[in-house]
Amino acid sequence: AGPLADPSRLRVSLDATLTGLQAPTAVTGARDDSGRLFIAEKAGRIRIEYYGGLLPAPYLDISDRVGSTGGEQGLLGLAFHPRYRQTGWFYVNYTDLSGDTVISRFSVSATDRDRADPASELVLLTVEQPFANHNGGHLEFAPDGTLYVGLGDGGAAGDPGNRAQDPQSLLG
Repeated sequence: AGPLADPSRLRVSLDATLTGLQAPTAVTGARDDSGRLFIAEKAGRIRIEYYGGLLPAPYLDISDRVGSTGGEQGLLGLAFHPRYRQTGWFYVNYTDLSGDTVISRFSVSATDRDRADPASELVLLTVEQPFANHNGGHLEFAPDGTLYVGLGDGGAAGDPGNRAQDPQSLLG
């Protein structure tokens, strides 16, 4: 009979261990054994946490192409290629200035492993988002190397376009 046997005895507390982030949306490692954590911020920046602090310069800043005015828009997802050490590739899911979803691949800088090259963007997929809400953003590599992308159902209450039920739609 531990503390979970009586939920009234369960106590949870949270302590801020990292400050200086603005609206974080995703956090992941780079698959390179460096100990760094990469944190996506809604406005379009990826920051690096290393040994309990944030590096001063962002790893990537694409805020000039990210639309983040809606509550469920912005830089929403981040995943590193399973062979990131060899390829230097990572993937992002963001809403562009028109509010549409963009899935892109970027590369790490050839001269600084703590910086990515914003000019290296390769847009892989663009999907029109009919509303500013219900924009999914999660990116995840499966063990077989397949990249999975969560796009959301396109928004509005109750999925009025029935997009999540339509196998021909990428939304949902």
